[in-house]
Amino acid sequence: MSIVQRVGPVLDQAITAVLNRTDHGDTVSIKAALNQIRQAAPDLVASNDELTEAIVEAATALGLLVAFDERAPAIL
Repeated sequence: MSIVQRVGPVLDQAITAVLNRTDHGDTVSIKAALNQIRQAAPDLVASNDELTEAIVEAATALGLLVAFDERAPAIL
């Protein structure tokens, strides 16, 4: 069973809301997407790893590039 199926429709809706703001060929920041998804669905119990996998699967299906910057230091 895929992680995307295990975390359910709330995650699908949150990811769709985030990724629909991008155009084909754009780059999706994992760090920004995680923050936006957590804000949109604060009760979501999925781990960051589960969310990252779901974001990558959805983004690549939409022809988006993915920046794995989750652990990058914040720029002040």
